[in-house]
Amino acid sequence: MIIPLLDIVFQNDRYYLLFDDERILETSVSKEWYLYADGNYVCSIDNCKVSELLKVPGKIFLETRENLNQLENSFRRLKNVMLSSDKINL
Repeated sequence: MIIPLLDIVFQNDRYYLLFDDERILETSVSKEWYLYADGNYVCSIDNCKVSELLKVPGKIFLETRENLNQLENSFRRLKNVMLSSDKINL
């Protein structure tokens, strides 16, 4: 499963990942996810969970305490950032 990442925000020691695709809820959120940006593997993310703090109708926020500083710094320049449930070769 591949799901586009809409935005990433850092606040209070954790990163929040914004999605509008509800398929993100179909799998175990605590599993390992693989992050790709413009067709290149960036990193894997463990221990994501649905945010209890951030709620917006029609949007889903996952939160993680993993350091995604490198991704956050380059996110606005990237065209296609996605989360995948499987490691893939693009």
